[in-house]
Amino acid sequence: MKKKWLGIFLCTCMTVGSLTGCSAGDQIKNAITNQNENSEKKEENPLIENADSYVELSDYSVISLKKEEIEKELQSNIDKTLEQYPVYQKIKKGKVKSGDIVNIYYVGKMDGKAFDGGSCTKESDPQGFDLEIGSNTFIDGFEKQLIDKKIGKTYDITVTFPEEYSANPDLAGKEAVFTVTLNHKQGKKLSQKFNDAFVKKNLTDYTSVEDYKTKSRDSIRRTMAVSRVCEEAKINQYPDDKVKGMEKQLKTSIEAYLSQGNMTLDDYLKQLNTTKEDYEKQVTETAKEDVRKQLVYNAIAQAEKIKISDEEYQEELKIYLTNYNCTKESDLNDTFEKTYGATAKKIIYNDLLYQKVADYLVKNIKET
Repeated sequence: MKKKWLGIFLCTCMTVGSLTGCSAGDQIKNAITNQNENSEKKEENPLIENADSYVELSDYSVISLKKEEIEKELQSNIDKTLEQYPVYQKIKKGKVKSGDIVNIYYVGKMDGKAFDGGSCTKESDPQGFDLEIGSNTFIDGFEKQLIDKKIGKTYDITVTFPEEYSANPDLAGKEAVFTVTLNHKQGKKLSQKFNDAFVKKNLTDYTSVEDYKTKSRDSIRRTMAVSRVCEEAKINQYPDDKVKGMEKQLKTSIEAYLSQGNMTLDDYLKQLNTTKEDYEKQVTETAKEDVRKQLVYNAIAQAEKIKISDEEYQEELKIYLTNYNCTKESDLNDTFEKTYGATAKKIIYNDLLYQKVADYLVKNIKET
């Protein structure tokens, strides 16, 4: 249980574009290799050389998977997807109480003029904004003034922005009037069916339930195959430099993510009620797990002569450049070094290698 919080956190903060086949956080961690600590200007191989000297692979010529387990995982995915898009009863009468979740439209004005970032209207946001009264989501005084107001009515409330307001310093310390329309209160959660209508409304990557199940099942089989081979492999020794490099990369990603929310690592650990020592242990454990996976798919690639051509790399690089709004590889490197602690080449090569190895393994699946 100790490591769970770190795994969840990494899945949240380490999302790099186009990886498929296992969870985004796991794949990115798999894709990142250690930084070049060699002082020479020699370019480092982005993959792991002689991986088979560290790992003993199981027989992956036939990978047996139980149909029952595949179907169970598919149903679990469907259940989780339904949870991600909940529907609630809309209560359109009564008064607002503390703890209510109220759907609102609002327009913020200062000296009679609407200011940027201060509005949520039917035209700009048809779904409205769901505000939990008492959550302190908005500035002081906003939510309290809505208590006892009638659902379906529109009110003007006056608030004063804090003297220090980093979100928009121009508003700091100033008075504003918000015109708030109380659309409805959130009632009980309603049950939903996973049908074609739900898929078309919420899951734009799929055209129907059948399309979702087919593609999701393929992805599940792929993930299970890779996981099975990784689990059955025996690691004779972990290369220390790879583990230390991975630790550094995980920490880089964590700290970069926290900085986006103006939070320090100490703040985060305090919030989780965990110690720096526990954090370091968990990072090391996670790094070893990732290095284990890298060793396995590198060893398979070397055994099966699976390679990444320069043409394949350049094609994938174009996609990454577009996704990260970069014009050249050096710009992408700067972004990745700061955010993920690795060069673009390392991430892209390992991503491509993972995909090729997964493509190879999935052909060996035998469902029982």
